[in-house]
Parts: sequence; C-alpha cells; structure tokens
Amino acid sequence: MYDLLIKNGMVADEHGVYPLDVAVKDEKIVALSVHGQLESDGAAKVIDAAGKYVLPGGIDTHVHYDLSISEAMTAQSAKAGSRAGIYGGTTTYIDFSMSAPEDSLIKSVEEKLAHTAAQNPDSDYAMHAIVSGDWPLTTPDEFKDCISGGVVSFKFFTAFKGSPTIGGLMSDDGRIYQAMLATEKHGGITMVHCEDECIIDYNIRKLYADGRPEFWNIGEARPPLAEEAAVRRMLLLARRTGSPLYIVHVSAKESVEAITEARLQGVDVFAETLHPNLVFDPSLYEQEQGQRYMNYPPNKPIEHRNVLWDACADGRLHTMASDDFTIPLDRKLAGDTVDNVTGGTNSVETRMAIFWSEGVKKRNLSIERFVEMTSAAPAKLFGIYGTKGVLRPGADADIIIMDPDTTHTFNQSENLHSDCDYSNWDGWTTDGFPVTTILRGNVMVDGGKWVGPEGIGKFIPGKSPEKV
Repeated sequence: MYDLLIKNGMVADEHGVYPLDVAVKDEKIVALSVHGQLESDGAAKVIDAAGKYVLPGGIDTHVHYDLSISEAMTAQSAKAGSRAGIYGGTTTYIDFSMSAPEDSLIKSVEEKLAHTAAQNPDSDYAMHAIVSGDWPLTTPDEFKDCISGGVVSFKFFTAFKGSPTIGGLMSDDGRIYQAMLATEKHGGITMVHCEDECIIDYNIRKLYADGRPEFWNIGEARPPLAEEAAVRRMLLLARRTGSPLYIVHVSAKESVEAITEARLQGVDVFAETLHPNLVFDPSLYEQEQGQRYMNYPPNKPIEHRNVLWDACADGRLHTMASDDFTIPLDRKLAGDTVDNVTGGTNSVETRMAIFWSEGVKKRNLSIERFVEMTSAAPAKLFGIYGTKGVLRPGADADIIIMDPDTTHTFNQSENLHSDCDYSNWDGWTTDGFPVTTILRGNVMVDGGKWVGPEGIGKFIPGKSPEKV
C-alpha cells in the first residue's frame, strides 16, 4: 500500500508541531494522519519515530561545489558535497554557476548544470547564477531565459575588485541596478554579497602603513561598517527598482537593523546567516592555524552574534545556510595577510545539527523557526516550495528524523564526509542529531550509516520567489 510509513513522530512545519504519521508512495508524501489512523500492514518499510521530530529535509541555499576562483580557492565536487549534506540532513542544496564578464550567462548555467548532472550527485539541487566583474550591458538580457529554465536567482559582489586569492568579482552599483531592473521585470531575485570595497581598501592600506598587515586583523580591514554600507546601498537600489533582494551571509548587527527598517518600509528584502557566523568568535583567528576560521565577511564579536541569534528567533533573519567552500588545509593556511587570506569553510554537513543544538536546545529557538530557516523559507524564496520545504500530500518525501536526545560528536576521521582534510567542527558535540535522512522516499542514511541508493539526485527548477 505504502512504500514507507513513518509513525508516532511529531511532524513539524513552519507553523506548528503535530502528532502525525506520514505515508509515502512513489517518492511523494501521499497522506498525513493522526497517530494510528494509517494502516501499516502492507507498507514496504515502517519507521517508528516515537520521541523524535519528523521534519522537512534541509535546504542549504548557499554552497559552492566545483568552483575554482583561484589556485588557492578550489572547492570540492558536487558528488562529495551532496553526500556530506545527506549525512547531515540536507536533502537539497543550491549551488552557483559562475560567469566572467566575457561569458554567456546562459551558457555558463547550462555548462554548470551539465557538469553537476554528470557527477550523479546524491541529493537534489537547484542553481543560482553568479554574474561577476564588469559585465556588458547585454548580460541582463539573458535573465529571462535563465528564469524560464528554472534558475531564478542572480548573485553579485560589491567587493573583491581583485586580489591574489579572490579575483575580480566586484560589480559596480550601476550594473547591479541594471540587474535589479531585469530581475524585477522577469520575476527573479537578486542576491548580493555586501561589503564595501572602498572602505575595505582604505582599511587595508592603513593596516599596512601601521605595520599590522597580519590576517588576524581582518576584522579591522573588513569591519561591520563595510557590511552595513553595502547593505544600505543595495536596499536603496531594491527600493527604487522593486526587485526582491536576498542578502547573503549577514553577520553584523547594523546590517540586521538596516534590513529590518527596510522591510517595515515595504522593501522585499530577505536575509541569510551562516551557522559559523553564529558561534565562532574572531579571537579564533589569533590561534594556531587561525586562518581555518576565516570566511568573508569575517566573524564578529559576541554583541553581533547575540543580535543574530535574536533575529533568528524573531524572524528578522530568514534562512540558515552554510556557504560551504572546502579548501585543502595547506592552501587555507597559505594566506597570511589581510589582503590574501582565503575564505571558505567546510560546513554543509554540520549545518542542521549545529543549528538545532545551539539554537533549539541551548537558546530555546522554536522548532517552527528551525524548520522555517533551514527548509521552508529557502524553498519559498527560490521557487521550489510545495515540491520541497514542506511535508504535505504531493510534496517530495524529503524527510529527516531529528532525535532530540541523541548527542553526537563530529570527528574528522570517523563521521565527517566532505572531501576536505580538516573541519572546524572536529570535536564539536551536538545535543540532538538528524538520525535518519530520506530523499524522495528513499532512506539514504540511518543511524550514521549509508543505506540508500547512490547518485539519484536531480535538478529542481525554481519559479518566481514567494515572500517570507
């Protein structure tokens, strides 16, 4: 009758937690009912989730696979990243194609999708498009066809004019303004990495003049002001164009304040944060191998992290991502100054468990907010909600079973699966853990062991974003 029946668990979505059983047939959820009402006889597989939470599979809105920005910054494959994500409860990830100014945007998207599909990834995936540098006026003409093909989000950088480790990614405000006009016209969404290049350039030159160019001064080179300044400029452009705006990896309290003000004034702006930004203090940069904790923007002091946690709880932040960009340790440690230290962290596998443990268990974050930030809001913002991000009849049976009573210690050599030779989460213990991961009705990981098929991931095309 059913391919899978999950019984006796507490099913959660972004609105509530309910005592329901979940029935799966042909990769889809076909029924939900109060405990005991769905007939288990004849079900091919029955999972007893008593004492556990049954949640929508995680959606990571921000990963970088098969991306090479420079010799130092080269990421793991989609195959490796997707497998690690499944182990950690992420059933869908959203990666990025990348186009240089001289590239055809559509061709870069097509090539990235083909390259990803050829690897037979282990989870489902969607796609954003990075548009970098000083691209020509004709590039936004390609947005319409990208959106109709299911790639609805376009990412830009307000920093990284050029450096040894991160090349010429920056686009000027005029180009981003033009892009926003196109996304508003065709039903897409603009994503921006917000740091002000001019403020950063001044601070770096001053640090060198003062004889303090060491990478651990990165917080002075790229202070909260640099993030806030770029955020406020992008909010102005979004207000004037009407384009939805998604600001990636928000880390500064001033940015949260600016985004909150803009939303109250009717701007369609949405904010992402990262679990490393929530828990890692900038003092870690001064430890041995401190470069391993570096990402862009850099980690902020506790007063900023407290605001981020409050904003996770009350809805001012909308999504929780990893910004996974694995870099081998020797390359990660090679940069030693404020202008050549590499970004990127190994974090896709740890996102769900860390956010549950640090948020739900330690800070009383509601389970509804956990689901909203890790699954429902990502699906809504990038046009895949209903297929992904929710447990209801007709949706893909992407499900995790979260055991709130299981403690789990990440160990680099034993139970971390990214294609990377280090992890900042090595030795970190979580209170609660996703003990079972199910992709489209296929039980993939159970009790820390891979039990499902391999290579069944497929592209999930997006539609125009919904508001959250």
